[in-house]
Amino acid sequence: MNWTPENYYFTQLNSAELPELIHFYLVTTQEHYKLHEYSEQDYHIDYKSLIGEDLVFFDQSIYYVLRSKVDNEIQASIRITYWDKETCLPIQKLFDIKTEDLLIPEVDHFWHIGRFVISGKIIGNRINILKKMLFDAFYGPYSLGSGLVIAECDRKVVNTLRKLEIESYQLGDPIIYLYSETLPIYIKSQWLETFIQKNKLSQCSEGNNTDIQKFITMSKDMLLDPKNS
Repeated sequence: MNWTPENYYFTQLNSAELPELIHFYLVTTQEHYKLHEYSEQDYHIDYKSLIGEDLVFFDQSIYYVLRSKVDNEIQASIRITYWDKETCLPIQKLFDIKTEDLLIPEVDHFWHIGRFVISGKIIGNRINILKKMLFDAFYGPYSLGSGLVIAECDRKVVNTLRKLEIESYQLGDPIIYLYSETLPIYIKSQWLETFIQKNKLSQCSEGNNTDIQKFITMSKDMLLDPKNS
C-alpha cells in the first residue's frame, strides 16, 4: 500500500495490544530477512522473550505505532522507555554491559529505545514515516535535556541515524540478534539537536508535549519511591 496520510494514522499502543505488536515485530523481521526456516518453535521462543521484556517496561514506556486505515493493522512501531537505572535492560543481558557503564557523568535522564520497525508492505516515501517515528521517540529525551538514549540497534539503522545527522557511541562489539548485526549504542540528548530542529515544524504536535509531561511524572514518582532511594 502506498504511504499517504489518507491510508494510515499514527497512534499509541495500550497494554492489551502488546501481543499484536510483538506478533507484527516478529513477522516483519522474518519477512525482511527472508527467514524461510523460521519455525513455529522459533516464533514462540522469540515471542515469549520479547513480550516478557515489554510487560516489564510498559508502564514506563510510550509506544508509537502506525496503523492502516483499511484493516487497522500495525505497519510501523517504536518504543521509548524511561529507565529507572535499576531494571535490567535488554542491552545489558545481550552485551554483558554493567549498569555503571551506562551511568555516565552529567546525565540526569536515561532512556531505552526499541521495537523500531517499518513494514515492508509500505511502499513509496517511507522516509517520512521513519522521521515521524524517530521524532516522537526522541522529542521527550531531547526536550528534558541532559539525557542518554540507550539501544541495541541494527547496523543499518545506525547508519540511517548518521545520515539523519544523529550520532551515536558504540559500547561494544556487535552480535547477531534477531537475525541482524546488532550494535550496543547510546545517544546523548544534545546529539539530537540538529535532527529535532530540522523536523520540529513538520513533526511536532500537542501530543509530543503531553508525552513529555508523562515522563516528568514518571521521573518524579521514581525519585519518591523508597525502593529507588
